[in-house]
Amino acid sequence: MMRVLPLFLAAAALFGQTAAAPENAPAEVDAALRARAMEFYQLEIDGKFGQALRLVAEDTKDLFVGSSKPAYQSFQIQKIRYSDNFSKAEVLGLVTRLLPIEGFMGHPLPTKMTSRWKLENNQWCFYVDPQKDLPATPFGRPMPPGMMPPGMPAPTLGPSAATVSQPPMPKNLANPRSLLANKTEVQLASPGPSTVQVAISNPSPWPVGLTVADPKVAGLTVKLDRLTIKPGEKALLGITSSADMQIPKMPITVLIKVPQANQTIPIKVSFAN
Repeated sequence: MMRVLPLFLAAAALFGQTAAAPENAPAEVDAALRARAMEFYQLEIDGKFGQALRLVAEDTKDLFVGSSKPAYQSFQIQKIRYSDNFSKAEVLGLVTRLLPIEGFMGHPLPTKMTSRWKLENNQWCFYVDPQKDLPATPFGRPMPPGMMPPGMPAPTLGPSAATVSQPPMPKNLANPRSLLANKTEVQLASPGPSTVQVAISNPSPWPVGLTVADPKVAGLTVKLDRLTIKPGEKALLGITSSADMQIPKMPITVLIKVPQANQTIPIKVSFAN
């Protein structure tokens, strides 16, 4: 779904525009737009981009599906500029987001951004203006998605059309050790019950999926508290033995797998005397 590095779109330029707009929108119009925009941004924060698609205008759906996606932590509306007799609007907001910048990894930063909205079937929908928001060809025409030459970035859309963009996650992360475990060896009390936890952190700028290979030992339970780790966050692996567990003679190895990074993190589990 995601293509090469995203383009830095002209959201900052949108902030500088002062196109004529009505001073005050009807209360019901303003409330409807704010509700739709907040719903859209919350879905992006939650990573529910498939659900966010229903709030995207028909002429922008394909572009939205093919764009890279943001890693937002929060959003608030600062101002709305209406135009075309309250049928179009620019929503100016402030997001906190994780940026792949050295020295700021894992620290959300506030970023101003602007998104465009229009009424479609009496519902406010996010859209992109190709003449203003997309990169141009050498001939000055907007370049549609899928037609960019090799090496040219794909656009980042929606709330992701911000002043700084997040790179999409490649099929295989450049660093094979992108995820880190706070411990690779643990010990359970014997006889049980006993529980230990291992924290798996994600220092990369991409959300990453996890799986755990259950060693299938009677009386031993292994479970991740989440299967996707956002940038700068971590997942907890719980390893629990029951009171009646037959203690194995040799240590057990639990494998955490990160398919996108082609990475396997082994956790050695031993038992006290």
